[in-house]
Amino acid sequence: MPSHHLPLLLAAYQYKFGRDVEAMAQHLIDDVAVGWDELGTDLLDDAPLALVAALTGGEHWPSSSLDHLVTPDGSPPVRYA
Repeated sequence: MPSHHLPLLLAAYQYKFGRDVEAMAQHLIDDVAVGWDELGTDLLDDAPLALVAALTGGEHWPSSSLDHLVTPDGSPPVRYA
């Protein structure tokens, strides 16, 4: 994970997930089929506006998961265990 995601994840941990690491893990790891294409500013929905502006430069974009993958045999992609 690139280090520029750390401030976003720390803010999400504190504000969106209320410092509940289990809830954060559920959302970021368990609830996604394969993985994330991009983590977005939706993780900062409950953070103070000044913090959001400092972290994002005022830009907003949604998180997107890797749901557009295609396997050679046409079966759904499976996350490595």
